[in-house]
Amino acid sequence: MTVRFCTEGSLAAGERLAGWGAHPEKVLLVRWPKSKWRFSARVAENMPPEVEAAVTRAAEAGWRVNLIDRKGETPGRHRVHVGPGARSTEVATGDLAAVIDAVVRGGPALTRAGLRPESRMQILCCTHGKHDRCCAKWGFPLYKTLDRETRATGLAEAWEVTHIGGCRLSAGVLVLPSRRKYGRMRPEDVPAFLAAEAAGRPYLPCYRGAADLAPAAQAAEVAGLRHLAAAGIRGRATVERDTTTGRFRVLCGRAVAEVSVAPEEVRAHGNCNGLSSGSDITPRTGWRATVGTVSLPASREAAR
Repeated sequence: MTVRFCTEGSLAAGERLAGWGAHPEKVLLVRWPKSKWRFSARVAENMPPEVEAAVTRAAEAGWRVNLIDRKGETPGRHRVHVGPGARSTEVATGDLAAVIDAVVRGGPALTRAGLRPESRMQILCCTHGKHDRCCAKWGFPLYKTLDRETRATGLAEAWEVTHIGGCRLSAGVLVLPSRRKYGRMRPEDVPAFLAAEAAGRPYLPCYRGAADLAPAAQAAEVAGLRHLAAAGIRGRATVERDTTTGRFRVLCGRAVAEVSVAPEEVRAHGNCNGLSSGSDITPRTGWRATVGTVSLPASREAAR
């Protein structure tokens, strides 16, 4: 089979989604017109030098900076969203550098800069085709559906976003403030995905694992949650590791699934650039999870 997209190569190699859910806690989103995005996830073509310098300072201070955009935004105005804390504001271009610097300083500077608590979920869909063509091919159709559905309900805001990692797992989605990350999502997934997120739980068919867990623990979490969901038990999980056996315990309410995880080699290009250039594949470590003993509560309703 001729593989033209890294997403196709990842699927053909049998790469699993679980284990690729990591994302930094310190997130800074800046609205900038998508037409000006380039390969960089945080710097655009027409950024004033002072804004580019502020973005660079934020990145050097440990912030994951991404650009976002959507139709209907006012030219010369820029939404700024910050996590943790789920704060946002909107400012003119001339004030943007000062607001970004206030984010880096933190504390009272956030309030003085006009950053206020944001109550709605932010759903970010990577459409960054200038970074990887898979993100345009699969990301943009998904974004259009997310945008339409979230505008209809008002429960969340959907944005196009620059590179969030895992181009080969397109379409990629990040939900804030939970930092739940998804891959290989398609437009037909959107209704069930939004319903799960509205209920405060991950959408399991596309879930990559909790951002704060190590990759092996993410694989255990996803496998355990899927097994329990098949038994009618759904929710968020706590993951523990038995240091004696090395196995994981995935707890969802009073239900417990014991999961063994083993590394496996994955041989597929990580992005379309490597695929197009014909470069050698650098093997990655993936994780294979096997569910063992499962303990269910006497009343399953109590664990939902």
